[in-house]
Amino acid sequence: MSAGRIAWIDHAKGIGIILVVMSVAALGYGAPEGGVNWMIGLADWARPFVVPAFFLIAGLFLHRGLFGSAPVYFDRKILRLAYFFALWLAIETVILNAGAFSQGLPGLARLYFNGLVAPQSPLWFIQQLFLFYIVTRAIRRQKPARVLAAAAGLQILAAAGLFQFGWSVLDHFAANFVFFYAGYAGASLAFGFANKAVNRLRDLGWTLVVWAGVHTAFVAMGIAGLPIVSLILGFAGTFALISAGVLLARIPAAHFIGDAGRQSFAIYLGFFIPLQLLLALVKMSGIFADTGAASLAIAAATLMIALGMHRLAMETPLRALYVRPRIFRLKPSQASGRGSLLVAPTQPDA
Repeated sequence: MSAGRIAWIDHAKGIGIILVVMSVAALGYGAPEGGVNWMIGLADWARPFVVPAFFLIAGLFLHRGLFGSAPVYFDRKILRLAYFFALWLAIETVILNAGAFSQGLPGLARLYFNGLVAPQSPLWFIQQLFLFYIVTRAIRRQKPARVLAAAAGLQILAAAGLFQFGWSVLDHFAANFVFFYAGYAGASLAFGFANKAVNRLRDLGWTLVVWAGVHTAFVAMGIAGLPIVSLILGFAGTFALISAGVLLARIPAAHFIGDAGRQSFAIYLGFFIPLQLLLALVKMSGIFADTGAASLAIAAATLMIALGMHRLAMETPLRALYVRPRIFRLKPSQASGRGSLLVAPTQPDA
């Protein structure tokens, strides 16, 4: 493991990215008419907590730059995400919309602009992080308790259908900002929980069993998306994911999950294109009689391809797909402004 990394975070992120790819594969493959796809059941089970967990974990280390230099924050948080979002949206637009070439450059430009305004692929997650970093920087002097209360209220309204603008950007923001901000404001709680859990692995295992049973019951009853319930399940599932990360970090055989977690951003950027191509190929071939098995095979292949793409690209000029070139970074002199006198609470390094 690289120096400075935290094992349970890598494993929690690894579980999360694997569930994301499996869910997208299942929903993309769908179910046969009059039949079922058991992988869609897994996607429904994971939906209440996977995205909230990703956003909460993303907020855990926000204290490092939130109260520092504005240019540095802009470069490392906002400009970085804008670069990858714009780049991969362009790649997806060209590769996944081959038919648009008949409309010429204006047709592709229109599709690209539509993707900027309302992403249809999983890149919406990158766009939301971009917005979360901007908003959190703007409100950093507000009392965290007030912001959390307002964000929780917004999430409850969204779950109740009372905050639906029909624009995915605002709808996603309302549903998820509370988890990102909670990761920042409650970082000490999350790290404290994980540190104590390391010494109580047996209790942790039983707690996960109980959580899984309760969570499954809510999903099976079809009430996991209700107001307040969805908020509670989001936080409970996130801490369950942290617990699972703590457990798996102690198991050598689970190292591949930690590896996936360490490369989760690269996987997230690169998985959607091969997944869509594999979906089309497998559907045309008809080699799988069971749709669940087909979805699982596509997900597994997609993960391996995404990791392989990253590894190969890093040895070539294509590493710009995953590492922002200097030309797209602020110069050191531009990013060396003075920080605020406000001091954020210290947290463990990752």
